[in-house]
Amino acid sequence: MTKTENNAGFPGKIITVDLAERSYPIYVGTGTLERLGEYFVKHCGPGPAVVITDKNIEPLYGRTVSSSLLRSRVECHLVSVPAGEHSKRMAIVESLYDKLFEYFVERSDTIIALGGGVVGDLAGFVAATFKRGVNYVQVPTTLLAMVDSSIGGKTGINHPQGKNMIGAFHQPKMVFADINTLHTLPKRELGCGLAETVKHAVIKDAEFFTFLTEHSPEILMLQPEMMVELVVRNCRIKAAVVSADERESGLRSILNYGHTIGHAIETVLAERDFHHGEAVALGMIAAARLAVKRKMLKQEEAERIIQLLQAFGLPTELIGEIPVDELFTAMKHDKKVQQGKIKFVLPTSLGSCTFVDDLTETEIKEAIRELG
Repeated sequence: MTKTENNAGFPGKIITVDLAERSYPIYVGTGTLERLGEYFVKHCGPGPAVVITDKNIEPLYGRTVSSSLLRSRVECHLVSVPAGEHSKRMAIVESLYDKLFEYFVERSDTIIALGGGVVGDLAGFVAATFKRGVNYVQVPTTLLAMVDSSIGGKTGINHPQGKNMIGAFHQPKMVFADINTLHTLPKRELGCGLAETVKHAVIKDAEFFTFLTEHSPEILMLQPEMMVELVVRNCRIKAAVVSADERESGLRSILNYGHTIGHAIETVLAERDFHHGEAVALGMIAAARLAVKRKMLKQEEAERIIQLLQAFGLPTELIGEIPVDELFTAMKHDKKVQQGKIKFVLPTSLGSCTFVDDLTETEIKEAIRELG
């Protein structure tokens, strides 16, 4: 169960992720970052906080967050890591542990993840593992983080064999999203968030898919009311799925639509600098084509998915040589592989999907080739 409510004290909307005693709110508003401190105290108490961010985000929002916490009499430290996926590795984790020891962080203190998905995954993993778990808060500043990675408690770092292979489930105390931070987001990063938005619509909400199709120009212009609506609807979908299946034992796996091939592209083609959402977009297209060939999805519905991804400026084909065998091998290391079977999420219509684990190596490799 989830609920969305208007709160007279908060100038925006609140979605609750219902996980019994670990339930938490997602705040979505416009121009609300300066009020983070008062909501932090409400959910985490007045204890000290360590803000983990990256070198790109710190000059934009570090001072705003620190000042807001200090106004609410919260002692805080700010730590920055290099921006980018390369920071999701054990060496960076150890350097952050060193800082937490330096600041005498206790289990009752709180880590705040200020930034995009990389910072959220990294800071969340540090929070999950330091002294066997400290509180943490997600303050996403990218669309990808707002609609996906900040919600649900998945934390992790990468390994040379694959993305997010080392991690833990650790739910935040709250998520606090200010739509205004999207105005400093590079266009490419906006597209990555929109890829996850398309994913949510395809797997769970046909009406939302139509909304995205009809309003793509306004969305790309970051029209405020449109963006609040977009983020809230995404959060409702993600929160409902997480509430029903916190640890990905069943239903939550539908959120992996596009990720099986997408993660392989990120790992194998790392030198081509694919961003997460771009790789997922390609994965969604491949999965939709697999569904069409299995007569599970209409060809015209697959085309609508491709057209919407194009409208949002996302790649719909792989340029250059495609190392099919390497990509297939990487997929066999995917976290969702069970008893040697690669598990796919395939759409059955716009707004619904199903799991398939009997795709042949030939079918999968052909779908990869067709991305070229």
